[in-house]
Amino acid sequence: MKRTTVFKTAAVLGVASLTLAACGGSSSSSESSAAASEAPASEAPASEAPASEAPASSGTPLYLVDGNTGNALGEKLPAGTLDGVKGTIPGAENTQDFKDALLGVDPELVDFAYAPESYDAVILSALAAAKAKSDAGPDMAKQLVPITNGTEICNDYAGCIELLAQGKDIDYNGRSGAINFWDAGDPTSASIGVYTFGPDNTLSSEVTYMEGEIVPEGDANPIDGKPGEGAGDGVFKVGTFLPLTGNLAFLGPPEVAGVKLAIQDIEAAGGIPGFDKVVLEEGDSGDTSTETGKQTVKRLLPLGIDVLIGAASSGSTLSVLDQVTNAGVLMFSPANTSPALTTAPDKGLYWRNAPSDVLQGAFVGSMVLQDGFTKVAIMSLQDSYGDGLNENVTKAVTEGGGEVVANVVYDPKATDFAADVAKIKAAGPEAIVLIGFDESAQIIQELVKQGIGPNAAS
Repeated sequence: MKRTTVFKTAAVLGVASLTLAACGGSSSSSESSAAASEAPASEAPASEAPASEAPASSGTPLYLVDGNTGNALGEKLPAGTLDGVKGTIPGAENTQDFKDALLGVDPELVDFAYAPESYDAVILSALAAAKAKSDAGPDMAKQLVPITNGTEICNDYAGCIELLAQGKDIDYNGRSGAINFWDAGDPTSASIGVYTFGPDNTLSSEVTYMEGEIVPEGDANPIDGKPGEGAGDGVFKVGTFLPLTGNLAFLGPPEVAGVKLAIQDIEAAGGIPGFDKVVLEEGDSGDTSTETGKQTVKRLLPLGIDVLIGAASSGSTLSVLDQVTNAGVLMFSPANTSPALTTAPDKGLYWRNAPSDVLQGAFVGSMVLQDGFTKVAIMSLQDSYGDGLNENVTKAVTEGGGEVVANVVYDPKATDFAADVAKIKAAGPEAIVLIGFDESAQIIQELVKQGIGPNAAS
């Protein structure tokens, strides 16, 4: 069972004002969204979040985020370790028909996180090229706000192309939900799912979805720069910069499947008007501990790619952002959430359809308080993703009347986290928020070892 929970909150968080609204019940997320627009919810302080039951774990309640919420984490831990643990992942509900289509591309898929966003990133890029009648990065970038804020709603590529051919102003609502961009390249609306692990360390099918709006603040970078090498050659070339290796490799398969499915749907609808064909060039973003990502970009740019889909890691994106945007290539991430990317110098060519962590951080902190825990410890990896989430979880907890009793920033390349966990234990938290990637399994084992992990003896 999947459900969407009601709440609305308003707060200024970093570069954005956050307004959240959703609808309760057992209806689908799309139905809930429609109901929410008809019946405005009442105002509430930023600390208010959906009422939910406290995790079932018998040790110190643990909360995870999108970087470590997935079945891949549970496979590395003893059975029952994660029972009752909650995690959040930005994104709307994956429908069964979409999952089936993804499995048709990759039958080995286990997780589906960010597959809808990857799919929509490709579709939006293609629609932008069709409307601009150009695959030049700056030309496509100038169309991304118009094609997500028009008057004619369309839900698939074929329908949108037909409306564009009629001269209509389209509003693309895709697999990741309603998408509305503002000039800085961020979405102004988003969904976040709250997942719960079961006794077998896998995610339950029951998910609570929160939907809302992010009212933008701050200055957008102007769209400028030269067209990329592949512009104007009649071929729409998609490059991928997604994690096939590294600490986010579990996100790679669903994201790649989303890209490939989108290309299949574009071709099935007759391709992109004005272009001979669509070509895919795949690449590995790796993670920031290696040079894999930089080598991938160095290989892909001379191939004349028009859009680069990725990265999953905000740090990986930041490591190549100048290189990509200076080449005049549109860069479109399905999963980056670091607030630093909202205003990073990008010539207006960097876009993402995952929300900034001003949203996820605020929600996680509020959720912990709503579950009844006021003394909170935070462990986060040291990089742009970890720092951004840490800041916004901290803000939500403290502004909501709670206390961050320990805030430990760790080196994700470390081989031993005993000292970091000892600091958390010494603070005596009522709940722990762990912001990390693949190394989270080792940290959780250390939490259990020291008696403060989920389902650990007190």
